[in-house]
Amino acid sequence: MSLAFTPAEIAEHRADAESRMTSQVTIRRISGPAAQGLDGTVTPPWAEISTGVPFRLGGNYRGGSRSRTEGPDGAETEIAFRTGHLPHGFTDLRDGDFIDITDGENAGSVWVVEEATWQDQASARRVPIYQTQRPEEWDA
Repeated sequence: MSLAFTPAEIAEHRADAESRMTSQVTIRRISGPAAQGLDGTVTPPWAEISTGVPFRLGGNYRGGSRSRTEGPDGAETEIAFRTGHLPHGFTDLRDGDFIDITDGENAGSVWVVEEATWQDQASARRVPIYQTQRPEEWDA
């Protein structure tokens, strides 16, 4: 008994998954070393990778919560991971990319991609993400 989907079934599942991606996002990436401005502030340069990408913010990643070590002192802080759903055909995503929800239920929230890995026969690109503060320089 084969559990593999036919190409037509995969296409149908992908179209169904994308129809539930009712938010829009902009994907941003730090594109080089941070620079110091005339006022002394240090900010990284940002590259806008893609805009208007369909997106759905899902629940806990794979049904469980995880912790992540964060902070200069190495203290373990509990950070809730969620699942970011992107169209299967969207492939320009890397660990550490920022997802800025620009339209939809959670517009204004910013998320960081923890791990940008793919799988075979998936109906969407599902990646673990965690929420972060919006970088001030985006609004400058």
